[in-house]
Amino acid sequence: MGGHSPLYSFLNAVHPLNPQSIPLLDQESFPLILKKGAFLVKPGRDNDKLFLVLNGVIRGFIKEEGREITTWINEENEVVGTIRNMGLNMPCEEYVQAIEDAVVIAIPFSLMDQMYEQFPESNIIGRKLLEENYRGSEERAYISRIPSAEKRYKRFMQTQPGLLNRIALKYIASYLGMTIETISRVRSRK
Repeated sequence: MGGHSPLYSFLNAVHPLNPQSIPLLDQESFPLILKKGAFLVKPGRDNDKLFLVLNGVIRGFIKEEGREITTWINEENEVVGTIRNMGLNMPCEEYVQAIEDAVVIAIPFSLMDQMYEQFPESNIIGRKLLEENYRGSEERAYISRIPSAEKRYKRFMQTQPGLLNRIALKYIASYLGMTIETISRVRSRK
């Protein structure tokens, strides 16, 4: 596979990575092909992996009073999963689901630990990815606090334009904390 494993290429683009890490990455990570609607993570199950999205769109959601509340939506070249309980050995509370047919690379937490120990530069990559994840988290906190539905939708249009006509409106509505009726009304004004 040389230096062309998708995981190696992705990580190496974040920060130069020792090519000697390729055999470990190839051996310990693996691709998953998902049908639309398939779950990567469910509450109460072992959550010991993150996933690099090669194709498709993945969302996180929680269930509250029988309703699904979309907490995040990510597309290609994003690392997804649920990190809230990472290193805590507690069951997760979130669902992680493909909302399009998708291809992901599974990255076990144990692989990340091995990379951090054997290839010091991977700590820089880990930090940079965590910073990006944190920025995404800050954006989600910010967008959820905008009182106007119209301004929340406008913000989503600016920050994630690629998703607008790509995924079901119900997921965008749920993510933005509004009903289908409200988002349809807001969209028709645009």
